[in-house]
Amino acid sequence: MVGGFRRPRPGRGEEKDKGPAGGRGGAGSLDPSDPSCWRALKRGDIVGVSDEEAFAAAVADEGNSGGSIEYAVGEIRSFDLVGKEPLPGGAGNRRERPAPRAGAGIGTITFAELFPGAAPAPGEGGSGRGPLYLAIADLPERFELRLLFIPSGLEGGSRDEWIDRGDSWLFLPPPDPEDFLSKDLEYAPYPDVPPIDGRKLLFARSGPGLLYAEARDTGAPTIFAEYEAEGAGAPVANPLLVVVEEGWMLRDGNEPEEGGFVTAVLGRRLKPEELELWPT
Repeated sequence: MVGGFRRPRPGRGEEKDKGPAGGRGGAGSLDPSDPSCWRALKRGDIVGVSDEEAFAAAVADEGNSGGSIEYAVGEIRSFDLVGKEPLPGGAGNRRERPAPRAGAGIGTITFAELFPGAAPAPGEGGSGRGPLYLAIADLPERFELRLLFIPSGLEGGSRDEWIDRGDSWLFLPPPDPEDFLSKDLEYAPYPDVPPIDGRKLLFARSGPGLLYAEARDTGAPTIFAEYEAEGAGAPVANPLLVVVEEGWMLRDGNEPEEGGFVTAVLGRRLKPEELELWPT
């Protein structure tokens, strides 16, 4: 689905947000370099990006012509990391998967929707359909903020749906192209990503390899795969490609043949000095 993550099942009820008027009219801006401020982020808070030119480039694909650099926080979803798989030989695969372990405590990845103006109330477009995401990677080795969005044409869907529409570039070719299950495909270390804004970029797997997590709201087992544009020559506005696969494993320990729900987001890292945060 273009424009946001789709939950494996409906979420729980949430209180109505206070909207942007409840933010700067109350407490002042917090220190964006303090990780504790971002850990306490909640619906209705206001996030400002001071680097307007870079921010505008990041949202160009989403048709946001308002030029606003102040955004209201909508739905927030957190994923607790439960295991990681190193990159053997620089590639990485899914053949040996660590079993999810609740409470492993090795970090959290959080996605917060950003909306120009007031954030939609729960059930009114605030369920993973925002044009932008502020991603907070709270890991033992680093604390990182990112601005991400779903590029036009890369709708989220099951592995089967990705392959059926011709987006098999995300995976390595199966041994037998005529006889395979989507769940058995490996993520490609160097995916042949289609041109973005008319520009062809070369992406390579980066980070520690595959990250395994559980969605805090649904408990869905989730895989994160991260890529970065390399050898691009001219500067790239959005060099990060993050793939999120929710529900790759069922509660009984089996894997659905069609695979989990796969979402690909594009974006860049943010420096604390580029951000402002006003709590509600």
